[in-house]
Amino acid sequence: MQIRIVSWNIRRANKKNTLVWNKILSFKADILLLQEVTSFPKHIYDIYKIKARKAVTKNGTLQSFHTAVLVKHEIDAEIKLFSKIDWVNKELAFFNGNLVACRVNINNKYFNIISVYSPAWPVKMSKIKQFDISQVKLENNPDVWCTEILWDALKNVMPLNKHPWIVGGDFNSSPTFDKKVNRGNQEIIDRMYSLGFKECLKEYKGKLTPTFKNPKGGKIIHQMDHLYTSNEIFKNIKHCNVIDYQEIFQKSLSDHLPIVANFQL
Repeated sequence: MQIRIVSWNIRRANKKNTLVWNKILSFKADILLLQEVTSFPKHIYDIYKIKARKAVTKNGTLQSFHTAVLVKHEIDAEIKLFSKIDWVNKELAFFNGNLVACRVNINNKYFNIISVYSPAWPVKMSKIKQFDISQVKLENNPDVWCTEILWDALKNVMPLNKHPWIVGGDFNSSPTFDKKVNRGNQEIIDRMYSLGFKECLKEYKGKLTPTFKNPKGGKIIHQMDHLYTSNEIFKNIKHCNVIDYQEIFQKSLSDHLPIVANFQL
């Protein structure tokens, strides 16, 4: 069985952004992990089953855009993310629209999937300062981010969900951010690896591959988007890359590049 997985932050595209949706359809993906989706055109609903929720602002109000999982086959069930730590569970509820998790059925093969939109701001310290956050926070970062909330939840949820995992999206994190001062970005990746994941783009290309165009100066140096899969999936990877910079950035389809990965399972 061949499957194609695409992860892409589409920069608040709505149902009227024809160029974006035409590009998405051109991928012929079995699984789409999308971030910053304002609305879906009707013909996308005709092709894909969709699980989507609105992301949250720093103040707790809902954004205008969604985090979403789209599959051509069946969304079997929602996966409830949870922690053994009470304050983390409160943050999981807060980030409910940033971490969309479900189990899907593709030709009687089940996959656990999470579409991730980790915002560029941390958890408010005023909410968690009274708790011991040492078990969750990064060693080299004083704050707690959505990525750490996700990691702690995965530690608890993965043993209960034996099907292979696909976790991808806009992590707002890149090892290049640590160039001047170590802020723990590589640690985020290392933690995912410790859970048994492989980062498909870096592993296939053998190097960091930028996915983001900086709004100031237009530099393309950060891999802020990631596609992690269980080794059971990764060992069957056939190809993984980003779409050509010019095709996405010059047409202003997004400030992020889509990650496209093919597997022969």
